[in-house]
Amino acid sequence: MAFLLTSSDGAETRFDLVDDDTTIGRHPECSIVVDAGAVSRYHAKVAQKSDGFVVEDSGSRNGTYLNGQLLTGPQYLRDGDRIRISEVEFEYHSDDTGVPEFARGGSEVTFDGANFGIMMVDEQETAQLSSNSSSSNAKIEFRSSAEGLKMVATPEAKLAALMKINRNLSHVLSVDDVLPKVLESLFDIFPAADRGFVVMEDEQDELVPRWVKTRASHDETETVRISRTIIRQVMSTGEAILSLDASEDSRFDSSQSIADFSIRSMICAPLTDGDGKPFGALQIDSTQGRGQFRDEDTDLLAGVAAQAGIVIDNARMHEQAMKQQEVQQDLKLATEVQQAFLPQNEPDAAGFHLQSFYKAANHIGGDYFDYIPLSDGRVAVVVADVVGHGVAAAMFMAKLSAETRFFLASEPDVAVAIARLNDAMSVLHVERFITFLLVVIDPSSDKVTIVNAGHMAPVVRRAEDGSIFEPGEEESGLPIAIDDGMEYEAVEFTMNPGDMAVLYTDGINEAMDANDEEFGMDRVRELTAEGGDAAAIKDRLVKAVLEHVGDAPPFDDMCLVVIERTGSAAGNQAIADTVDEVEIGDALLGTENRIG
Repeated sequence: MAFLLTSSDGAETRFDLVDDDTTIGRHPECSIVVDAGAVSRYHAKVAQKSDGFVVEDSGSRNGTYLNGQLLTGPQYLRDGDRIRISEVEFEYHSDDTGVPEFARGGSEVTFDGANFGIMMVDEQETAQLSSNSSSSNAKIEFRSSAEGLKMVATPEAKLAALMKINRNLSHVLSVDDVLPKVLESLFDIFPAADRGFVVMEDEQDELVPRWVKTRASHDETETVRISRTIIRQVMSTGEAILSLDASEDSRFDSSQSIADFSIRSMICAPLTDGDGKPFGALQIDSTQGRGQFRDEDTDLLAGVAAQAGIVIDNARMHEQAMKQQEVQQDLKLATEVQQAFLPQNEPDAAGFHLQSFYKAANHIGGDYFDYIPLSDGRVAVVVADVVGHGVAAAMFMAKLSAETRFFLASEPDVAVAIARLNDAMSVLHVERFITFLLVVIDPSSDKVTIVNAGHMAPVVRRAEDGSIFEPGEEESGLPIAIDDGMEYEAVEFTMNPGDMAVLYTDGINEAMDANDEEFGMDRVRELTAEGGDAAAIKDRLVKAVLEHVGDAPPFDDMCLVVIERTGSAAGNQAIADTVDEVEIGDALLGTENRIG
């Protein structure tokens, strides 16, 4: 009787050629089942003819070799011919002559993958086989059973692959570097696996495939379909599971998708962080029938997943740290940009002296102040507070800064200008509003004009008697950007030499200490009433607020502007007249010199 014989290390297995067609391949219906990634589902067949046996390739992906030569058509077999399919070699015999007794009817045989093809082959073929082998020391077992020939890794191969995984995971700082190396090594441990993948939860707790590896060539346009039922069960229990046939597994009865995906044998193990919290899963599976994986494989994959989970978690934390570093750098640049938006020098307003302080709670803030020269010689001093703080508030503040300058330049009536500013900011439909205080000082007048949109009124100290009052408080309108169509009222009051006006945001009066006690508006009034020049009042207020806060984290952005009236309007006009006379005299002198 003719038969095929596989042999390695003295152990051999025999397959009698009793059928008209003996099929060889990965499909369970094949006469000889070889579950290896490079073997096609229907790879080759040995057909019985009236005058002998013929071997032919069945359109396989990687071809069938006869005595080292690629088959291009049917070939008659002669005694001792060697048929090679991937790394598995069969020897054809026409009868039992010369076959050892122990080889007849054997049930299990071990093949050394490193020895495939070294019997009577040329150098080119040996090189090709070596390139297809993942390790020169790897060993693969083929188990013959009622279901066919099954391929599994030997303990030596598993140990080598585990050591490779350990080396690959050492000093890895990128998740995308970890995942493919883990899957590559798993294919060495589980040669029956068709596919392996890593699934991880994203920031919205959605399962996202992070890396997929298939043993067969994979069409990049093909969608990788993964059953969430299996992944979620493994993550919820925190334990690895083995299913010999997932399509018939009672644990997954409710999941029609498993049958749709043609998942058969599979092992899935959870990925956990250092605290043991699952954040994903590692799965290998096969579309073949039972027997592809064994119970002990579950513990093996669970161990690999545990090691990989810690490394992946460390890599994720490293990536987050790198991203945070980038954010910190961006915030630093944003802080510099925002500082450039704020006034760098005191405004040119004769008879007035201004001092300011600004401190953002988180690098950049939503508080805003500005000195804006108007076309008629007046200077608009603005203090505003965008609700909230951080990047979003700072961006809204930048828009506010540009729009404020535009409307004050295009509209001489400051109350109308602020109404138009409110309309422009309201139509943006940003869920933020702005408390806004405008104080217009005029070097040629003792009158100061205020327009208040929901902000704290300025605290004004009279030099004459040290009294405190807060002009424009009752006339305050709604904050900017709540609703369009609002009207605002301009209020005037007099500032005499020595008078002070303190403008501030709620980061000053609402500054919290460690016991959640506010600094308070009364303290602002008291410290202003103590008098001194603009610098003294500013320094006194800032020092008191910072001492009140202490080591507590900043509650809000802080902004403070102190306006001091240093001279009268009449004196300013006399100085201006003197300057004009000097300039005219210099001009006339220049004319006389030219005439002379």
